[in-house]
Parts: sequence; structure tokens; C-alpha cells
Amino acid sequence: MPPTAFIAQGAGFPALEWRRSANQRRQSGRSLKTLGSKLLQLSILLPTNRHGPVAISRIAQACSWAAPKIQVVVRDNSGNAEKRALLPHFKREHCEIISVDPCEPLENYSELLRLAKGDFVFCMSDDDQCIDRAILALPEVIERSGGDPTVAAVTGAYALESPQGTSVFAYKDVDSDDPAARVAGYLSYGGPNMLFYSVLRRQVAERVLDFMKAMPVYLSFHDQILCLLYLLSGKYIKLQRLFYVYDIGVWGTRETAQKRDIDFYQAAGLDPAANKLQWLLCGFEGAAMIMNATEFPAYPVPQRQAIADLWFTAMFARFKRDARTTYDSPHTDEADKLCAKIAGSTGQLSFERVLADISGFFGLFSKQRAQAYFDFWDSVLSRRRPFTPQKAVAGKR
Repeated sequence: MPPTAFIAQGAGFPALEWRRSANQRRQSGRSLKTLGSKLLQLSILLPTNRHGPVAISRIAQACSWAAPKIQVVVRDNSGNAEKRALLPHFKREHCEIISVDPCEPLENYSELLRLAKGDFVFCMSDDDQCIDRAILALPEVIERSGGDPTVAAVTGAYALESPQGTSVFAYKDVDSDDPAARVAGYLSYGGPNMLFYSVLRRQVAERVLDFMKAMPVYLSFHDQILCLLYLLSGKYIKLQRLFYVYDIGVWGTRETAQKRDIDFYQAAGLDPAANKLQWLLCGFEGAAMIMNATEFPAYPVPQRQAIADLWFTAMFARFKRDARTTYDSPHTDEADKLCAKIAGSTGQLSFERVLADISGFFGLFSKQRAQAYFDFWDSVLSRRRPFTPQKAVAGKR
């Protein structure tokens, strides 16, 4: 059977190819169960590792939302004794506060999700703000729309706080029944990934978390892979309110953002030179997921192909455009050569070729990480991924 090319032909972008056996062509996505008449409840999850007045005020605000239809769970892994002594004063009915020893962010979130009782969950950051009226409006929205199994999430308008000022933004078309329109709407915004802070159906959050925990590394762009999986899982209900205030923080300048990116690579046991491949990695992993993953409904192959085109085109453009630093890594020259080779490709790139190039590059500084990366994504491409998640390596975030 001839290969089917699916990524961004023309417009200066190479195409990826994929090959599927008859068995692989059988789509096996999971459908969401009908929720029936059960009272739908929201769980607010707050993983916190900061300490100081700002973090304490955010925790106090979250605890104030606790109500019969809103469960609040705070899990503090800061290890700060003063904070640990203060937090119990915020406890109230329907609000649970847990202090634990320092741990990785993925573990903190995973444990919080395990404690969630609501059919929908919202995980917030301890340095951003939510609007009280928006949170208190959520139970009614969930009760009205949450019984629809095609609904994966709820979102609203976002206020972005940066040194230049405040802007308000709402993602386009994420409420569409068409997954391609949802992904296109998400990609049309060039700012920080604020959609990450949405209210998710708990089944969707749990399914995507299992996949992320199985991944060999967790890097700074993986919040975008998470959002891709959420968008593919179903449509978003739009809350007609200002919902979340996002402080851009270290992500506001190129220098501090890339320093944070490199922190993730180093925490994952990779050399800073891997930062050169940031958007190639995001494009490859997202496209591989779109074409092969079973974590979202079983879309027809042509529909998956169209979505993969959108994703890889956007990420490959960023890969070619963005200047990435390596902080004088000894592997910078090898990274530059690989980037030039891939960016200059005029033919088709296969998944197998991209995976081999990435893994071969990782092997220059960590054969163990290179093999783990290759094995995982090779299993995704052939749908051999083991069902038992393995602990991912994550940087503190």
C-alpha cells in the first residue's frame, strides 16, 4: 500500500509520511460515558509550592469557593514550615488542605486528581488569579451542559498580565463540534498557553494524565500537547465571563523564557542544546499523537490527517523562525547541523526519520534518554504503548 503523506505539503514545509497496517487502521478511541441524572460537581485543585503573601492569598481565595457543589483540594509541597502551620486555618466544609514533603509537580497534580470527586476539575496556579463570579457560575454551567458527552471542558475569557499592560482574550472556535476547527482556533493565538487553565471533564483529565505519566520526559512545551489532547477529546463550553487572570512572569521575555525551557531539559537529563529542537519536538509529538493516539474519540483518518497538517505546519514554522539558545553547550554545532538539515528538507519527512534524527541527537549526551525517547514514540507510532504508565521526569514548574 503506498504511503499517505499528511503534513503541510507546499508552502515551504516538508511532509511527514505515515504507514499503517490493517490492524492500525482500526480506530479504537474511547467514548465518554453518559452521565445520566447524577448531580455534577466541580473540584477545584490547587497544587502549591510557592510561599509568601501572594500564594497565601490565592489559597485563601480558593478555599472561599468551597460549597456543596464545589469541592476544593489544596496540596502544598513547598516544605515551608511557616506555610504549613498557616494553611489549616483556611480549612472549611468541602475544603481539604494537605501538606506533603517536596515532590515533582506531576506527582503533586496526580495526587490531587486522585482526590477529586467532581465530574469536572479545575487546576489553578498559586500565582494567578480567578474571578469569583466565574467560579461560582460554573456549577450551573456544568449541570446544564455537562451531561453532553461531546463536552470535554469549560473555558472563558482570559486576562493576560504582562509588563506592557493587560489584555483580554478568548480562544476562537474551541466550542466547535469540529475538532479541526477547535485546534485551528487554539493555534491562531500567538500568546502564552492560557487555555491550559480550563475546567476539564475528570475522565478526560485522568486519561490524558495517564498518557503523560507514561512519557519518558516532561518538557516545557508539553502543556501544549496536553491542550491538543483536550481539544481532540471534545468541545469546550464558553463561559461568557472573564475567567482567569494569567501573570506571564518568566515567560514574558525571550531570555527568561528560554532559560526556563532549558531548566526543563536539564531536569529531564538532556543537554541544553536540545532547546534548539523545541518546536520540532512539539510538532513531531503532536502529529504522532493525532495520527495514532487512542486517548480521544476515533476520528476518521482523513480528519486526523487534516488536524495533523494544522499542527505540524504551525510548529514547523516556529521551528524555522525562532532563534533558540543553548547557553554555550558543547553540542551546539551538532544541534545547528541537525536543524539546518531538517529545516532545509524539500522532500517528505517520515515519522521514522524524524524520530531517528531526534533520538540520535539525544544519544550524543544521554544514550539512556535517547533509547527511552525512541522506544516510547516508536510504540506510539505502532500503537504498542504499554498500558501501565511509567513515572515521567519533570522539572519543577
